Amino acid sequence: MVPDPLSQMRPQSGVILTAALGACTLAQDESGPRIIENTLESSWQSTGEWTLEEDLRLYGPPGGYFGAIGALATDSRDNIFVLDGFAQEIHVFDSEGAHLRTLGGQGEGPGEFTMAQAVSMGPGDSLWVTDPMITRYSVFGPDGGFARVLTRRINGGATLDRCSMADGRYLEWVTRFPNEERTGELSDIDLLHIYPVRVSPDGDRQDTLPRLEFTQAMADMPSMGMRRPVWIGPALRRTFNCSGSFWFAQSGEYRLYKRTLDGDTTVIASLVDARPADVDEADRDEVRQVFEGRPAVLADQLRALPEKKPIIEAMFVDGEGHVYIMPETSRVEPGTAIDVFREDGTFVGRLAVPEAVKPTDLWTAHATPEYLLFAGENEAGTPYVTRLRIRR
Repeated sequence: MVPDPLSQMRPQSGVILTAALGACTLAQDESGPRIIENTLESSWQSTGEWTLEEDLRLYGPPGGYFGAIGALATDSRDNIFVLDGFAQEIHVFDSEGAHLRTLGGQGEGPGEFTMAQAVSMGPGDSLWVTDPMITRYSVFGPDGGFARVLTRRINGGATLDRCSMADGRYLEWVTRFPNEERTGELSDIDLLHIYPVRVSPDGDRQDTLPRLEFTQAMADMPSMGMRRPVWIGPALRRTFNCSGSFWFAQSGEYRLYKRTLDGDTTVIASLVDARPADVDEADRDEVRQVFEGRPAVLADQLRALPEKKPIIEAMFVDGEGHVYIMPETSRVEPGTAIDVFREDGTFVGRLAVPEAVKPTDLWTAHATPEYLLFAGENEAGTPYVTRLRIRR
C-alpha cells in the first residue's frame, strides 16, 4: 500500500459542507478549514452549464513546427506565448493566431536561453523566463524587448507551475530530499520535501516557505542496486493561484487542498463519487514498451504497479477563483473531461473536451477566465497548441 502523504494535513474538525443532489448541509466548527464533500449530482446547480469549443489550433511559427512544447502563457491582450524547449525559442501569437514575434534562441547572451523550462507573465505584461541551467531569469517587456536578467538562487530545475504575484514577486517550487538537507547525502529518495519559493522583483531576496511532504511509490530494483518511482503511481499535483495561496492534491485520491503560503490549510474539497480506474493490461503493455530491452527493470516495475490508477491527471487555475482538474476515473478517459471547482471548494461541473487532448511528454496547460489552452500532439506525433473557449 502506498503511504498517504497528506494525512498529517487533514484536520480532525472543520467547516463541513456536503453537496448532494444540489443541496448542501453545513456543520459549523471554526477550529479548522472548510471541508466540502461534493458529488457529481451537484454539477451545474450554482451556474448554467458550461461547454468547451476549440476556436484555435497552432502548429508552429510561419514555415515551421513546434519541436517540444515546454510551457504556455497568455497576457492581458490574450496573446499566446509558447516555449519550444527543443529550439529554445518563445513564439508569440496574437489572439487570432497570427505570429507576432520570436524571442530567445540557443545561447548565453542577453535574451538567449540555454535550457529555458518555464514562462510566466509578470506585472505590466512583462514575461519571466526561468533558465535553471545558467541560474537566471530573463525578463522581457510587453512588446518583446529584452529588459533585464536576474540571478536565480535556487538549485535544481524549474517546474512548469509558477506565477508572478500582483506586487511583482515571483513564485516557483523547489524539491529537496530530507537527508540531502541534513547531511548532503542523497538517500530516502521516496520522501520529498517540496517548498514554495517566493522571489523578490529584483531577484535578490528568495523566501523558502513552509513545505509539503510527499512519499512516492517506489519500485525495488535489487538487480540495479537502486529504487525508481513506479511508472503508474500517485504523484503530487500542485498549482499556485498567485494571490497568496495554492492548491495541491495527492493524485491517487480525489481530494483537493487549498493552502496559504504561510502553511495554513483553508479548504479541503472532494468529489466523493469519483472512482479511480483499474490498472489493466493496456497499462501493463505501456510499461512493457517503455522498458523493452531491460527485463530486470521491467519485472520490478510490473511487480510494483498499483491496482488503481491515479485519479487526478492535472490541476490548474484561471486566476479568477476557478480550479480545473483533468480526471481519469472508471467512467472518464484521460483528456476527455475537465472538472471545475470554485475557490471555496464547491464543485461547479464537468466539462466535456470536444476532442480528447493527447498529453505530450512535456504536458502543460494554461487557463484564463475565457479559455483553456493545452499542449498536445496529433496522431502523427506533431505537437500543437489547442485553445478551447469556455461558453457559459
